[in-house]
Amino acid sequence: MPATSVPAYWLYGERLTDRFPDALHIEPIVARSALHGWTIQPHFHHQLFQFFLIVGGGGQTRIDGRDHPLAPGSALLLPPATIHEFHFIVGTEGFVASVAETSLKRLFNVEPEARSLLGAPALLQAAPDEAQMQALATLMQLAMSEFGANRANREFALAAYADLIASWFSRAARGLRASGEPAKDGRAGLVRRFIERVETRFQSHEQLTEHARALGVSVPHLSRSCRQVLGHSAARVLQDRLMIEARRDLVYTSLTIAQISFRLGFSDPAYFSRFFAKRAGLSPSDYRARA
Repeated sequence: MPATSVPAYWLYGERLTDRFPDALHIEPIVARSALHGWTIQPHFHHQLFQFFLIVGGGGQTRIDGRDHPLAPGSALLLPPATIHEFHFIVGTEGFVASVAETSLKRLFNVEPEARSLLGAPALLQAAPDEAQMQALATLMQLAMSEFGANRANREFALAAYADLIASWFSRAARGLRASGEPAKDGRAGLVRRFIERVETRFQSHEQLTEHARALGVSVPHLSRSCRQVLGHSAARVLQDRLMIEARRDLVYTSLTIAQISFRLGFSDPAYFSRFFAKRAGLSPSDYRARA
């Protein structure tokens, strides 16, 4: 199936023109999943973050071509443009909060590191009765109560809940390390600008030296900043972005391995296959066969 067959929605099943006017949209998982036989087909969202919490039941999700189990205590972060699908156990309970990227502008201005932390999909798992999961469940329930009511200052309250939910996931993405203080230097901003640059240029295979020069820093400083903010090197940022796109093409398109390699900027399909196998543990064709 061609890449264009993966639809983009505002909310699942709704046209992009059917944008909700609120800062936050939140609903129980059953509200939309039960209408579709508890199976949500592959799709993605433009400029929309989604935050899931499973409190009962579970199932499986596929995110950019990679499968993950879901169980009570699963908290899932999906940034914009992430291709995802779900196969829920019938009767699964939980919440899905959808937040437009523009609604988090205040959070990103105050906490620049949050933009980087929320920029990659993340599945966080803990026992449902652990304190942090109970806190998220309470936060989601309060937000849903506010969303369903027509009280004074509703929009202001929903914007506050959007910030709080996104902040919970930002902290969780760092392994619940302290992240409440603003960054003391420009590392988080540098990493954010690097990730944004990679997003628009990853198919050109620019070297780290070119990225660093364009960002006005040295390669060692860029890599140190990535390790401090993301927990891994700048080189891995480049490799991970190519792997995300490769997995998407292998799972969601009928492009040949050679076509995928050329689309991703590799001049030699054999080199692309070695690059992919080294990082996935499977050849591209084996990965596609198992998908």
